[in-house]
Amino acid sequence: MHSPVSSYSSTTSSSPSTTTYYLPPAASTPPSSGPARTPRGAADKDGKEPKSCFHCHVTTTPLWRREPSTQRTLCNACGLYLQQRNKLRPQELIDADIDDEDEPQIPDEEYTGPKCSHCLTRKTSVWRRSKTGAQVCNACGVYQRLRGKERPLALRRNKIKPRTKHAPR
Repeated sequence: MHSPVSSYSSTTSSSPSTTTYYLPPAASTPPSSGPARTPRGAADKDGKEPKSCFHCHVTTTPLWRREPSTQRTLCNACGLYLQQRNKLRPQELIDADIDDEDEPQIPDEEYTGPKCSHCLTRKTSVWRRSKTGAQVCNACGVYQRLRGKERPLALRRNKIKPRTKHAPR
């Protein structure tokens, strides 16, 4: 019994019930737990392009998914949206996920527009006033009103996500 796929060879002794297996010597590299994996968004060793979502074209995601009908690669966000709503994710949601890092940032010393007195954010959907009259962003104002304490700075995000709008029933 010699298989071209197997990594060992077998020899059968004169007795039909005894089989001896020979394993080749181990290579100098330590054993791996599985196939080699490339980091998300990096080209593999063959020089192939990194994986990208066919719909929004992102190259990094916590989980890659597939479109059921065509098996095309989807990012986690597009795959979940398609699974839950049976349609592709709208462009406005894709645009909301893009970081504002490519926009030129005005240094804090030169910025003269509105700023949240608590988290110091400059961008919000609605500016509010705290009980003391200080100007706060929407997130800090709503958090203060609902919970009666200041919003933890660890909750601050650079992106403002649009509210989910559900179709009337």
